[in-house]
Amino acid sequence: MIKAGIAVLMMFFNLILYFFFGALITGRDSKERFSITRSVFTGFFLYYTMFTACCIPVMLRWRPLSMLSGIWSGVCIAVIILSAILNRKHIVRLAAETAESMSHKWLFIIGLSAVAAAEVIIIACNYQFTLDASYYVANVTTSLQTDTMNIYDPYTGDWLDHFEMRYFFATFPMNDAVMCQVFHIHPLLWTKTTMTGVSVILTNMMYYMIADRLMKGSRFKIFMMTFFAGVMNFFFITIFTASNFLVTRTYEGKCLLGNVVLPGVLYVYIRLLDDQKDRTSWIMLFLIGLGAPVLSSSSNMLLPAMIAVTCFPLAVIKKDWKVIPKSIACMIPCVVLLLAYVAYVKGMFVFYTYPK
Repeated sequence: MIKAGIAVLMMFFNLILYFFFGALITGRDSKERFSITRSVFTGFFLYYTMFTACCIPVMLRWRPLSMLSGIWSGVCIAVIILSAILNRKHIVRLAAETAESMSHKWLFIIGLSAVAAAEVIIIACNYQFTLDASYYVANVTTSLQTDTMNIYDPYTGDWLDHFEMRYFFATFPMNDAVMCQVFHIHPLLWTKTTMTGVSVILTNMMYYMIADRLMKGSRFKIFMMTFFAGVMNFFFITIFTASNFLVTRTYEGKCLLGNVVLPGVLYVYIRLLDDQKDRTSWIMLFLIGLGAPVLSSSSNMLLPAMIAVTCFPLAVIKKDWKVIPKSIACMIPCVVLLLAYVAYVKGMFVFYTYPK
């Protein structure tokens, strides 16, 4: 029970952390009301973008994981303080509005919370045994045991001559290792319970945000869409669907790619249908482009495709060709990393795990 309580607390800690990161962006938007869900969504991608900016230099200089933990702890504390100061009026008002909403929309809030909680419990208790899932947990464990990052093979423990580019820029497991080291949490508890819960909650948050836009605020319709989206996930598990990753491979980066990143692009597209010049929407899309490769290298191919199939038709619908260069700019981070991986496979460069 104690471990379960710790896991639940850390789920909410992650979401609060994303909120403060995101508030740095959403708090500056004067056209739209300050929102918890938009702030968490935006902050999720900003968080991992900034983490990678700290992680890559430390890895390239062969410094220990503990150094990264110290650096990242300082960054998070600074962001929380800065965000709280800059958005103190928004946060106070939001707290008051939330308390008022609880008294008027309590049935709606309880319903959505019950759906998300049921999914978290079922999925967290599910036995996940895929080879990739074991790699992520082993990578976090190996990093903690050796106080290094991506230098040892998680499967065998053998020293690696060079960094594997497939995982070098996808620093999602390194963030897990940092959190485990900072809070002294066992890797299995963090990955299989805490991050599983975070993934499921973020997924349901995406359903809510999309439904809220499509259903124009109708609580009953929003709840029904969220409920049946959850039902579909449990009855639509094949190797070709995001549901498979949500239910059976939840703490992998690919789960977040399929269930948060790609629906996130759809959410931004729906916003852009209302106003293709909305500055905040384009900032959100660019942050998705920056943060998605951190979760999984598969983003480098899937995200540009998703942006293309939504934003290029948007240019035609709106008869605004400025949409195309903006869309391409959001693809650039993924395309650059994809080309870097191709160059690595072709033997054009390599990053060694030791001074040479």
